[in-house]
Amino acid sequence: MFMELVTVVGVYATLCWLYENLRTPVLLLVQGFQQLFLGGQTSLPQKYGPWAVITGGSDGIGKGYAHYLASQGMKVLLIARNEAKLKRVADEIMAKHQGAEVKVLVADFSKGEQIYERLEQELATFDIGILVNNVGVINEKPIQVDRMEKRMLWDLININCGAATNLCNIAVPAMKRRHRGLIINISSLSSVAPTPYLAIYAATKAYMTSFSLALRQEVAPYGIECQTVAPGYVHTSMTEYLNPAEGQKNAFSIRLVKVADMIRYAGYCIGKVDQTTGHWSHGIQTATLNMLPASLKLRVFTRLYTQLLHEYSNTDKKTT
Repeated sequence: MFMELVTVVGVYATLCWLYENLRTPVLLLVQGFQQLFLGGQTSLPQKYGPWAVITGGSDGIGKGYAHYLASQGMKVLLIARNEAKLKRVADEIMAKHQGAEVKVLVADFSKGEQIYERLEQELATFDIGILVNNVGVINEKPIQVDRMEKRMLWDLININCGAATNLCNIAVPAMKRRHRGLIINISSLSSVAPTPYLAIYAATKAYMTSFSLALRQEVAPYGIECQTVAPGYVHTSMTEYLNPAEGQKNAFSIRLVKVADMIRYAGYCIGKVDQTTGHWSHGIQTATLNMLPASLKLRVFTRLYTQLLHEYSNTDKKTT
């Protein structure tokens, strides 16, 4: 009797794991075959609307999405705090993608509530088809919560949680009226488990995942899609500290995925799946972590970031 119960529990646990971790690749294969053999693929502007709004669009993953969406015929609105970098990226996109239309909007999401009235007025003039909530900040080096500056604490909350939440609040009503649209929320593999010494950042990304999955259910009846992207290490300015001197490698640097490689995979996932890690290698990492109970995942992350804490002591932060 006991062995039968263990077998049933084991089979059930295996089926749950398979569903959670193979659902996305299976859907990608099915969607890919349908497009290949049945045809009739609709362009992103036709399916969702003409404009893609990308926060944190001046660097890293946001910049990668901007180039990809412009290559797919989307008009692009880049939002970030650095006007010079925004204009430089806009020029790059227009030079690389013939006929691309790119506009920029300067906004500092660390300012909190005060910026959103102006943003709402500015965004009201755009027919937003795709909203990419990418802007984020991280305490660049692992650090204990009590040693963080108060400004950093508020930046993590205002930018990582506040920006996506408020922009969805602004963009969704018009998407509902048009009965179309796509929201892409960038979370992180760190949302899989609590992460000591990266505690607030990981918690904000857990919020992002929870918020995004719930929002997907809310907007689906209105013809709006919501995709959650939870990548692992990607080589951006936010992870630059993990790179050792030129010509050297360490256990962390070899895990960094280039932005171009991630966007190639993440771009293919647009319109096909509602959840992705953004890169196949990150999918393997996430599936491996999901084999562990919560207590063991916490131990894995504790060991990993304790090692980083000992290696890096600078408490600077990076924003995109």
